[in-house]
Amino acid sequence: MVSNNSSLRVWRDRGEWRTLLVVLSVYGLTALTVVRYEVLTPWLAVPFLAVLGAWHLSMQHEVLHGHPFKNQFINDAIGGIPITLWIPYLAFKKDHHEHHLSDLTNPALDNESYYVTQEQWDKAGRIRRAAWTANRTILFRMFVWTIVSTITYVLSVLKRAVRGEKGDRLAVALHIVGVAFVVYLVSLSSMPLWQFALGTVYGGRILNAIRPFPEHKYQSGVETKTAMIMAGPFFSLLMLNNNLHVAHHDEPWVPWYQYASLMSRVNAVERAREAGLLYEGGYAEVFRKFSFKPVDSPVRERN
Repeated sequence: MVSNNSSLRVWRDRGEWRTLLVVLSVYGLTALTVVRYEVLTPWLAVPFLAVLGAWHLSMQHEVLHGHPFKNQFINDAIGGIPITLWIPYLAFKKDHHEHHLSDLTNPALDNESYYVTQEQWDKAGRIRRAAWTANRTILFRMFVWTIVSTITYVLSVLKRAVRGEKGDRLAVALHIVGVAFVVYLVSLSSMPLWQFALGTVYGGRILNAIRPFPEHKYQSGVETKTAMIMAGPFFSLLMLNNNLHVAHHDEPWVPWYQYASLMSRVNAVERAREAGLLYEGGYAEVFRKFSFKPVDSPVRERN
């Protein structure tokens, strides 16, 4: 007889089969795209890998928050397979949990903030100021800043590992092993590695950059700094509902497929509307407003 004792359950929630299905889809479809490269041709294979790379980053985000299994070691093993090549999973996991505990948007405390301090602005030259301002538009963030941020993040983790910061040496070591494994598997196919990287790394980052662009905004005197983007089915699935960001930050342990009830419970839509951070037109509205016009100043005021 199988016990119903919750301590013996493998899943975090009985609905976690949905998350496992995403995991299997991400890895299975990536492998299938590489194996069937000659049939798909680069014109289809690279875009497919871009979508799968972005989906993999969303999946990693879900996994580091404790899904689908109760055993986090298993979750980390699932999330640590680096098909996007660039991000050491365990370092990202540590940094992202710190982001949730931080003063959101504060560049001195929030490691995912795109703001700069007034002191940084005053010391910067024209080119850096222009880049910071351009980075407040979604097109620059997607196609240019993804390259800059990828390089700077990897270098920062490597520096932390050299300094011996907690967990970073292990993160880098496991990541190197994982990258070698993925590169080896790709090399067994006819797909050139540079095309695989173009899809999963650059293409995946381009698509993934759409999500965090409007997520957090500082406004003096406004308590809510987090947005709600009412995306359609494609982007909602690609981002595993993380576009509903007020809800996620209120209860980050809730799985992506329960966000509908969570939104209602925490009054997420109304809070975002009151803060001017509700995008009812989805990402089409974000692109319409901020493709060329900065969402706000790159300088965050002091509290």
